[in-house]
Amino acid sequence: MTFVARTVLVAAVAAGGFAVLPTAASAEADAGQCEITGGSLSWGVKESFRAYISGTIANGGWEVSDGASYETPTFTWSPATGSIDPETGAGSVSFTGSVRFTGHDGILDMTLANPTVEFSEDGHATLLLDTRGTDTSGNVAVDVTQESVADLGTIGPVDVASGSAAFTDVPVALSATGAPAFADFYQPGEALDPLTLTFETGPCEDEEPLADPAADDTEPVAADGEDGDSSSTPWLPIGLGVGAVVVAGGAGTALYLRKRSA
Repeated sequence: MTFVARTVLVAAVAAGGFAVLPTAASAEADAGQCEITGGSLSWGVKESFRAYISGTIANGGWEVSDGASYETPTFTWSPATGSIDPETGAGSVSFTGSVRFTGHDGILDMTLANPTVEFSEDGHATLLLDTRGTDTSGNVAVDVTQESVADLGTIGPVDVASGSAAFTDVPVALSATGAPAFADFYQPGEALDPLTLTFETGPCEDEEPLADPAADDTEPVAADGEDGDSSSTPWLPIGLGVGAVVVAGGAGTALYLRKRSA
């Protein structure tokens, strides 16, 4: 047992309570994932829509914030976060930042924020966004978080062996759940501007092996100094390493760990 684990265990016992170390299940949840360490997403949304917003009919414009930027003709989000499963290629690449379009003296008001490209095991990709938009009367028609806005088709599976990935000019098709953000002006399946996604991955997490309980050099003894009968001390099994540790402290009973004599 490590020094930290032993310290936590002793403190919990002294307090008459219990301590819980990470379970094998929680350790496995993080194991084997390749963390996204950087990247960018470039997307113009829809050229004709931008022209309409900035034209003489809508007399509007757009503004970027929280990490998004704009340089004609695309909006860019960077850096990237997320993770990819190296075995299946499934995972997600996420960004922060908002783009807000306004026009018609504020009646048209649409925000697209925090894009995420989600990959399934078969390489199919979906664009998720936080979206908020008004209808033609200026009333809020949609206000959702991380909902599918567009389908990107099958562009994977993602191969993280090289440490980087790039998907250029990916076709983007408006989804049924994304249409309300555009006040249903565009129908599901409508082609939006293509996007470009690049990202890097760091070393993948290795699953930590379970420690050998036989290698531990501590044993429980009674607090009163007697060479206690183990049957008189209420212990639950202690799993070392990534196993859960639960120590039940009975009323008026104190336990401590003593170094096993050589």
